[in-house]
Order: sequence, then structure tokens, then C-alpha cells
Amino acid sequence: MRAKSGRTGKHLGIATLIGVGLLLSTVAVASTDASAPTAITGPVNALGTTTATLTGTVNPNGQATSRYFEYGTSTSYGSKTASVGVGSGTANVDISAALTGLAPGTTYHYRVVATNATGTSRGADGIFATAAAPGVVTGAATSVTPTSATLNGAVDPNGRPTTWFFEYGTSTTYGSKTSEKSAGSGTSSGSVSAALSGLVRGKLYHFRLVATSDAGVSRAADRTFSTIGAPTVVTGAATSIAPTSARLNGTVTPNGRATSWLFEYGTTSSHGSKTSARSAGSGTKPVAVSTSLTRLKPGTTYHYRLIATNASGTILGSDRAFTTTGPPIVLTGAAQGVGATSATVVGSIDPLGRATTWYVEYGTSTSYGSRTSTRSAGSVAGARSVVVSLSALTPATTYHYRLVATSDAGTGRGADVAFTTVGVTLTRPAQRVVYGRAVSLSGTVPTTRPGEVVTVFAQAFGEASFRSIATVLTTDGGAWRYLAKPRIGTSYRASWNRGFSPAAAVGVRPAVAFRRTARGRFAIHVLGARSFAGHVVQLQRRKSSGRWVTVKRVRLGARSAATFRASLRVGRSVLRVAMSVNQAGSGYLAGFSRTIVYRRA
Repeated sequence: MRAKSGRTGKHLGIATLIGVGLLLSTVAVASTDASAPTAITGPVNALGTTTATLTGTVNPNGQATSRYFEYGTSTSYGSKTASVGVGSGTANVDISAALTGLAPGTTYHYRVVATNATGTSRGADGIFATAAAPGVVTGAATSVTPTSATLNGAVDPNGRPTTWFFEYGTSTTYGSKTSEKSAGSGTSSGSVSAALSGLVRGKLYHFRLVATSDAGVSRAADRTFSTIGAPTVVTGAATSIAPTSARLNGTVTPNGRATSWLFEYGTTSSHGSKTSARSAGSGTKPVAVSTSLTRLKPGTTYHYRLIATNASGTILGSDRAFTTTGPPIVLTGAAQGVGATSATVVGSIDPLGRATTWYVEYGTSTSYGSRTSTRSAGSVAGARSVVVSLSALTPATTYHYRLVATSDAGTGRGADVAFTTVGVTLTRPAQRVVYGRAVSLSGTVPTTRPGEVVTVFAQAFGEASFRSIATVLTTDGGAWRYLAKPRIGTSYRASWNRGFSPAAAVGVRPAVAFRRTARGRFAIHVLGARSFAGHVVQLQRRKSSGRWVTVKRVRLGARSAATFRASLRVGRSVLRVAMSVNQAGSGYLAGFSRTIVYRRA
């Protein structure tokens, strides 16, 4: 395409010179005013690859006049030379300007522009094309022998005197070249060739065609050939990788001689083992080869390489590696839902693409001793969650467990994890109680016998630790009960046989008394383990939607009490008094009184 463009450029240049010759006999005037300058675009001189000299003529017509050239790759131009004065005479003045930094093999438009006080005149559009570098194509190597070859290609001089040569070598840095020869100065592509000798047997050579003219240097694409001789080998990727087997692959090019091949392999790059030798024939094209390895170790990395031999020598392929499939990847999770005699164990298993089964080992030591039934984890690669329930455990006992998974690649064992079964239990029917009222704590012991001693511990809000508050005996079935009366938010635990139940918290609300007194007034009294003097309570009315709205705020007096009058709407009102959790303070929940009905006439 460049060569064609160059020829087109040369044709355009010739056409331009003809056009300019015609222009020299015709004055192009952009203005009809006799005092405006006359501008005539002249021919191009000294045309090079990246340079050109533009010429023209300007007549100032008696006015002080300046001129410049516009130029560019279209009639929009886009570039211009510096503006230069040409005086104020009435005779034609020859002008010129040198252009540099042009693009090789490119068509440009140009014109002269002249300006004085009367107006601006622009000469006719001219065209020129810079010279194009030679066009080059690297062809295939022919007549390849163990020590020689013929290199081929094509050169288009693009109308400029051109020389060419081939670069060649065993890498793309080449290092050697043929002698330079002339390709002439024509405008079409012609074939060229060069014979190489003294090459090394069984080597891969790179080569390319290079052509030079005053328009520049052109380098064609890189191509390769191999001299007939020692084989060429490529170690391929391993496939069909399993726990104890894998398939090794590669390619061998015999390079015209009877060639044999084998694989070396082992657990290090020193290899140490090899397969039996096989024939790759004596052709000149690559031959795909492969062999299967067996009796490998699961989860092990192996190194391997392909080796080929013929009468010209032995070639070692590059070292590669693969890892046989290992046993399943196993993660033991935390125990969940631990009770007195049961627990749920979770974890995850990655079968690594092999059919896998799993179970859980468990017992009172890391020797385990018990296990769940075996289950399938499938064979899809990727971690999947598993869960199993353990039952018939002993209460208040520490158990160890781990997840175990097995495939044909071996057995994977998760880490050891422990949990302790619950001994005594503790429940409460309500999570909150009003100050002054009791909450029933109850539970059972695993022996289910009566007469077992259970100690109840409590930790009231603000206290640093649990303290013993009562000792009770179990009844039939191992049940126990205790009536607790917390004065502030309190957590409880039950202890039996040196084991403790999980803690159970009971929240406490302040006791809020609310009544209507004589003469339409209301009285409030709030009780708790501490004084609420100065705290604020809210008188609230229930709307028909059921939502409570505050109608008055009242500050409690010295005895945590207050009497007040409220302005209520006519009719029936359902009222209550509320103390927010912020006003109740630390250790208390929000408090609410009973509701009363008030009717205002």
C-alpha cells in the first residue's frame, strides 16, 4: 500500500508541475482592487523525503506588503510559514520558503498568501508529494539444507534509487547480513533473493529484508527457517492429571533425519526417571508426541522435559512441571447448638474433582474413638459445606472432634476442635420484670434425679462478678426452680456438679404508680432500687389508632413522686404514665404505669 501511495504521489507531483507551469502564465488575483497585492503560487523545488522548497511571485502594487505560504494535507491547509515583507514596489517579487519535518510519501497542498493595507490575495492551490520509502516483503526461505538456505523477498523502490540486503541470525537481533544490492529506481515491486552458506545444523534462524533509499529505510516482517540437522523439540503442558497419573505432551520436528524421543521426569529439575524411547520419523514438520505416567504420588509436584535425538545431535526441551491431585481439602468448623447430650458439627470439604466421602471423628480426647456414618461429598471441585449432628453425649463433658474426607487421592483431616456439653440448664419465662415483682428461674440437671444440689448465681448491673444467691434441690426428673426478685437488671447462672449453665439476663422496669386524685388531679409515684427524684415522666394518651402521644411532662419530686393537673380534651381519654429508658437510667428498662380512663365533661 505504501508503494502504491508513493507512485501516486510522484504522478501527482508531475501533474502539479504541469499545473504550475500554466499558472506562471496566468496571474491569480483574489481582489479586484488594483492596489491589493497580486499573489501567484509557483512550483516546488528541492523536493525530498521530509523537505520541500515552495516558490511564488508577489506584486505589492505600490503598498507595503507581507507574504507567507499556507500548506497541509488538504485544502484546509492548517500550517503556514512565517510572514515576510516584500516591500511596496509595483514589480513582481520572487519569493520562496523551505519546509521541513514533512511526512514521507505524503501528498501536500500549498498556496502563497499576500497582504497589504488594501486587502489579502491568495494564489491558486498547488500540490506536491514527498518521496516514499521503499516497499519490502520478506518471503519464505527455500533450498534449505543442513548448512545453507536461500532467502527471498520483494522490493518496490517507489521511484527512488534503492539498495537492499537480508538480516539473519538465530534471534530477532540477527547479527549477520548479506551484501547490499541495487533494486533500481522503478515504481513496481520486484523479486530479490540471497543465498546463505556456513549455517549450523538443526538451528532455527530468523531473517528479514531491508531496503534503503533517500526516502528512508524499510524493514520487512521477521520470518524463520530451520536448517536440517538436530531435531527441534517443544515440551508441552501435562494433561489428564490424576492422583497417581498424568499425560505428558510435546512436539518434535525431526528436521529430515530419523529421530527418536522420550520424556525425563522426577520430583526435582534433575528428573531421575525417563520413559521408553519412541520414533518421531524423519520428516521436516512438527510431530505431536505424548506418553502417560503412572504410579505417581498424590499431591506431588513433578518436573519433566522432552528430549529428541537423531544423527545430528540430541536436543533437550525446556523443563515444565505439574502437580498430581491431592487428597480433599478439609476445614473443621465450630460446633453449634451444643446441648446437654447433643451438638451440631459443621465444616467444609473441597473434593478437588475426585469422588469423595466424609465423616466426623469425635470423643473425649484427641484419640477420638467414635465417628459418624460415612457420607458423600460428590466430586465437583470447590469447597462445599457439610453438617452433621452428634447425639447421646455426656452432659458437662468436653469433646474433641475433626472432619475427615477421603478420595482415591488420599485422606484429608481437618483441625481438632473442642466443645463442652451443657450440664445444668437455666430458663426464665420472661426476659423483663417490673421492680418489686418476681421471676421464676428453672431448669434441669442431666441425671434427672431428685435431691441434686443446684446453686443459683446472680450478677446485678454494676457488679463485677457473679455471686451465689441461693441453693435449691432438684425434684423428680431432675427439675429445679427458684423465684428471683431482681431490683435492677440482673444476669443469672445455675451451677451443678462444678459446671455452669449459660447466663440468662432479666431486665427490670421501674414500678410506675398512677392514679387520679380528688378535684381532677393526678398522682405519680415511681419505685426502684434508687431514687428517681428530679427525673421526668410523661403523661400519655392513646389515640384511636392505638399509638400513644405525650400530652404533658412532669418532673418527680424528692420522694420520686408528683401530683399535677393536666388539660385534656373533652370526652373519654385512656391515659398512662411512661418513664423513658434514658430517664430510668443505667440498669433499668423503660417503665409504664397501668392505664386509667378519664372522662371530661
